Amino acid sequence: MSQESKPKKAPKAIWNDAETDALITYLHTERSKIGDSRNFKPQVYNDTATAITAHLTLGPIKTGGHCKTKWQSLKTIYHIIENYCLHTSGTHWDNQIGAGIEGKATSDVWDAYMEKKANHVMCPYRNTGWTYYTQMQEIMP
Repeated sequence: MSQESKPKKAPKAIWNDAETDALITYLHTERSKIGDSRNFKPQVYNDTATAITAHLTLGPIKTGGHCKTKWQSLKTIYHIIENYCLHTSGTHWDNQIGAGIEGKATSDVWDAYMEKKANHVMCPYRNTGWTYYTQMQEIMP
């Protein structure tokens, strides 16, 4: 009986802050190329991978696929923050202090929002801003 070899998974990307900064900065310069689905064409991700190579400190060299996946995760954070600000009564967002949770009332609103598992990516921003929020606002159509 022959065993079929399973395709090897590509090594998992490990992102450092400098690479993430470079990715956002590069995509910001290419924001005119974003499509209706708020994604870029594959060539933009490939070009991004080339642009951020100098910032690599750990893990594999980033590919266009890695850059696209990172972009997707950044979009998720952005959309969850936007949803929190626009559709949750009694909320606040500030790039310095994030959601600025102080006191019982705001804590209760925050806790209710965090009950949904998908919103957990926003946990680090309870009282800390998100470095990329302004650039993401400018990139997203």
